[in-house]
Amino acid sequence: MKKIIYILPFVLILIISCREGIVDFPEDSKTGTLFISSNPNGAEIFFESSKTGKVTPDSLIILQPGSYNLELHLPNSPDENVFDIQQGVAIVFMIKYEK
Repeated sequence: MKKIIYILPFVLILIISCREGIVDFPEDSKTGTLFISSNPNGAEIFFESSKTGKVTPDSLIILQPGSYNLELHLPNSPDENVFDIQQGVAIVFMIKYEK
């Protein structure tokens, strides 16, 4: 019983201190998110015809609602897609390249 009394305050402090790292996203978020993945990984991500410096898997966050052009480039396998971003919505895009 004494062990529980000594452990309980430690556990409570641990739980309370972990609360700081939690990020809350408001439900009425005005932006959208695009998660991008490819198989194989490592495709260069171009957003609105501009090189982002990112490769798959990665994400584009804080996108204003609207229609956007996304290109993924692997050697000999360019791919182009258009996405409609809506506020508060996260889109997951996965493409598998054939060998």
